[in-house]
Amino acid sequence: MSLTSYRAAPSRATIKMCGYNALILQMQGLRIDFFDKLHSLTPIMDQSIYHIAIAGAGIMGLTCAHTLVSAGFTVSLYDPDMLPPRQNASALAGGMLAPYSEIDLMSHEFITSGLQGISYWRQVSRDLHIPDSFLEGGSLLVSHPQDKHLLDRFARHLPKGTAWDRLDHSALAAIDPMLAAGFKDSLFLKEEAAIDPQQILRVLSTHLLAQNRFTFISEAADIRTIAKNHDLVLDCRGFGAAPDQPELRGVKGEVALVRNPDFELRHIARLMHPRYPLYIVPRADHHFLIGATQIESGGDCHVSVRSAMELLSALYSLHPSFGDAEIVHIQAGIRPAYPDNLPRIIRDENVISCNGLFRHGYLLSPVIAQAVADMILDKVPPSHFCKKLFGEAA
Repeated sequence: MSLTSYRAAPSRATIKMCGYNALILQMQGLRIDFFDKLHSLTPIMDQSIYHIAIAGAGIMGLTCAHTLVSAGFTVSLYDPDMLPPRQNASALAGGMLAPYSEIDLMSHEFITSGLQGISYWRQVSRDLHIPDSFLEGGSLLVSHPQDKHLLDRFARHLPKGTAWDRLDHSALAAIDPMLAAGFKDSLFLKEEAAIDPQQILRVLSTHLLAQNRFTFISEAADIRTIAKNHDLVLDCRGFGAAPDQPELRGVKGEVALVRNPDFELRHIARLMHPRYPLYIVPRADHHFLIGATQIESGGDCHVSVRSAMELLSALYSLHPSFGDAEIVHIQAGIRPAYPDNLPRIIRDENVISCNGLFRHGYLLSPVIAQAVADMILDKVPPSHFCKKLFGEAA
C-alpha cells in the first residue's frame, strides 16, 4: 500500500498547500473565481468516462463535487444525510470568511488562500443567483475597556499593509453607529466576509442534482468498497473519518441564532474577550448568528449549559437590547482537526483524503478542491510544489 501525505506547517511550506491554487492558476492565466473556467483545462483522460466517488456531503465534499462535475467528470456523492445536508458541521457552521481574524489559529501564509476563498464564494453567490448569501464589507473587532490590551496585541500580529485600519470612536460611529454606542474604537478588517451556509448548501445541492453527470447516494460509504468500483475516491467525511485516521480529533463549535428588532449591525463584528471571544453575523429580518466556543470533543454534539450561558452573556455585553432578543435556536457541530489544526491532503492508492479544515471549512475548501482537481487533471505545478504537496519526493 502506497501512502503519501502533505501536512501544512507554520513555515514557508504552508503556502505550498494553501497558496497552491492561486499560484498554479495564475501561471496558467486562469482564476478560481469561476466554476466554468475549469473547462479550459486540458485533461489527461476522457473526463466523461472517468468516474469519481466522493464520501461526505459537507462543504468540502460539495465543493469538490461541483468543481469536478464542472470539469466534465462523472461524480457520485455518498452521505447518510439527505441533500442538502442538515446535521453535519457545515450545515451548522457560521460561514465565516475571516483570514485576518483567524490569524492566531493559522499562519500568515494562509491569508492569500483565504482571500482566494472569499473571491470564490463571491462569484458563486453571483453565478447561482443568491447574492444575499454573501456578506462583504469587512469585520469590526471591538473590546471592552478592560480588554483593550487584547485588541492592541491582536493589531500587532496583523500583517502590514492596507487591509486593515484602526478606527477611533467617530470613525466607528460613521460606519456602524449602534456598535459604536458601546465601544470607543475598533480594528476594521476590510477584506473579510461571511456566507450563509444554509443557502449555499441548498443551492449548491440543487445545482448538482440537476447535472446529468452527478448522482447522490444517501448512504454511508465504505471507502475501500467504493474504491474498487470507481476510478478515484475523495474522502471528505470530516470527523466521520476518525476511525480511519487516528490523528483526527473533533472540536465542538456552538452557535446561536437570535432575533433582535432593536439592534442594527452593518458589518460582521467580533468581541475580543479573554474567555469567550464572540463573533456576530447580521442576517435578514434582524436575525444575528453568534458563535464563540471551541471545545475539544470526542464527538459529543450537545450544547452545554455553561457554553450557552457564556455565549449569551457575551452577546448581552455587546448591546443591552440583546437581553430581550428571541432565541431561535442554539446548535453544536463537530469540526475535524489534526493536532496542528492545519488541513491535509493524503493520498493512499486511488483514495485522496481532504480533511482537517478545523474552523476554516468554507474559507479553504475551494483551495483544496482546486488543488485536487489540478492533480487529477495532471496540471503539474513546478516540481518542488508537486513534491511538497503530494509527497512525490518520498
